[in-house]
Amino acid sequence: MKRLICFPFLLIMMLLLSCNKKDVNVNLNPASDLAFNGTFRTINSENISGTVTLQISNGYYNCSTSLPYGKGAGKIEIQGSTIHFIDTLFFPVPAIYGPSYVLSGQHQYQFDGKSLKIWRAKNVGSVAYNLNIEK
Repeated sequence: MKRLICFPFLLIMMLLLSCNKKDVNVNLNPASDLAFNGTFRTINSENISGTVTLQISNGYYNCSTSLPYGKGAGKIEIQGSTIHFIDTLFFPVPAIYGPSYVLSGQHQYQFDGKSLKIWRAKNVGSVAYNLNIEK
């Protein structure tokens, strides 16, 4: 009788332990109206961080950072896990301020429906953006 009780229990435990938690990745639709805010930080370079906002609507985006001259806007294109920000609001950043880290160019992204992670290798290091959807 003990064997009959132990076997189903063992089978259930094996099924529960074998389940993997998979990362959920949702395709980001550039035609949708979405707003995000969060932070960015550089990795293996100047050690700069700040806040960032991103609005997406009808295939276009608007972005700002907490750094001087930190504004960008333009067209957004997405293919697979690559997101391309085509910045048409380009400000030449004076050398005294350094880079503004506004979203521009090609990046990799991961979106789970609530949080958006964007990253890219820059010329002297990498930059990572961690954004949450605004409700």
